[in-house]
Amino acid sequence: MEVNLSIKDKKEGILDKISIIANRLPHPVTIFIIFTLFIAVLSSILSNLGVEVISENIKGESEIIKVKNLLNSDGIRWFLDNIIKNFVTFHPLGVVLVFSLFFNFLNEVGLFQAFLKNIMKKIPKNLLTYFVVFLGVNSSFAGDLGYILVIPIAGVLFKAVGRNPLAGILVGFSATSAGFAACLLSIDALLGGLSTAAIKIVDSNYIVNPLANSIFMFVYTFFITFVIGIVNDKYIEPKLKKYEIDEDEDELEFNKSVTPEEKKGLKWAAIGILTSIAIVLIFSIPENAPLRHPITKKLILGWSPLLSSIVPISCFIFFLPGLFFGIASNKIKNDKDLIEMLFKSINGFGAFLVLCFFASQFIGCFGYTEIGKIIAVKGGNFLATIGLSGIPLLIIFIFFCSFINLFIGSMSSKYALLAPIFLPILYKMGISPELAQLAYRIGDSSTNIISPLMSYFALMIIYCNKYNKKFGMGEIITYMIPYSIVILLTSTVFLIGWLMLNLPIGIGSANFI
Repeated sequence: MEVNLSIKDKKEGILDKISIIANRLPHPVTIFIIFTLFIAVLSSILSNLGVEVISENIKGESEIIKVKNLLNSDGIRWFLDNIIKNFVTFHPLGVVLVFSLFFNFLNEVGLFQAFLKNIMKKIPKNLLTYFVVFLGVNSSFAGDLGYILVIPIAGVLFKAVGRNPLAGILVGFSATSAGFAACLLSIDALLGGLSTAAIKIVDSNYIVNPLANSIFMFVYTFFITFVIGIVNDKYIEPKLKKYEIDEDEDELEFNKSVTPEEKKGLKWAAIGILTSIAIVLIFSIPENAPLRHPITKKLILGWSPLLSSIVPISCFIFFLPGLFFGIASNKIKNDKDLIEMLFKSINGFGAFLVLCFFASQFIGCFGYTEIGKIIAVKGGNFLATIGLSGIPLLIIFIFFCSFINLFIGSMSSKYALLAPIFLPILYKMGISPELAQLAYRIGDSSTNIISPLMSYFALMIIYCNKYNKKFGMGEIITYMIPYSIVILLTSTVFLIGWLMLNLPIGIGSANFI
């Protein structure tokens, strides 16, 4: 099926001028190859110049970080030894394939279409954007699940009501990224643990608890949902042409009524999802349940098998209703029908695999060179010498984190690097670790969507190409820039207002400044 969907032919304004340039960029695979070659040459130059920094790690120990040369013997050997490792350990690869195997099964069996036909009449068209954004923002509770669940669904939902599916994908992407600083239920033991370890460098008794930013993030969820929704409806979506469907288009058949077989299937699907949830609860609730921490017995506070296994657990929760639906609607008559549908659920992933291969090489090579870490440390050293304090210093820190986010993709490794540098400095200058952690969240969440180093950026290209083959990396970054700028500026202003009102940022947190 050839989809006629493109950016407006009439070019107006800065965004459209950027899109002209974006349209002239090479294929995303070619761009990643060019990026990799550029980093290799840059690493050779900086290494030969002896560029290095001294940094303090999370244990309070000093370490020298030097640029590693990708073009010398060690670098070439590393690259050849790690080509396959870079690819197979590329985080989105396994997550997306496993999740798609079971989630796309719902589409193959017909449950997804039947459910959407049933529910779309109940969601007001003018509130769909905010519904999608709210889902994306809160998906951060389940880690990276939003990138592989909320975003493609957003495209389908927008398409179902006659709106541009690209707009749905883009707004879903921005919301999922912004969700790092927002969530109705925020329990973050990872960042809290890293903050605690970092602040012990200057205060051995200080503890940052997992609910350190929970109150702010709860309220901020509603604020950022409104902001992102407004940006999409008033600015981004009008910049895109309406989705044009071929006359014989009946892919999801949203205008048709639910058939008696589908109604029966939906009833059994409801039983299936209740059954799957009950099974998960049986493995979670008892004190010695396998999904609890084997020693602390905790379920969600801190690490637990439940949280670390959220993707396979989610796959199971989706698969069982699909199986019940298929059997009840007579679409699955035997094991051969089931296996055939599973085969079809991962058809068309060849382009994704190729893109992931080259994206993973670029990200792996950039990480090997240590250039991103050196930029972060040198920036931190500069920030410590500028002589600011209070709110102005906090604003500079937020903007610095948003900038560094363009060079270091992983949230945890980035914070593990920055926390020992900044938290002690900010603490001495009157800013609490909890507040510094929150500022980091805001800066980090705003620029994920415009960084090619972001792991799921390659997946975004695949999502968009489903509706427009020419909508590549350049176009995505072009249309993400307004979201990024608005999220950064409005979130910073919101935090400043929060502090001026002296409101608590979390349970058991200190937000002195």
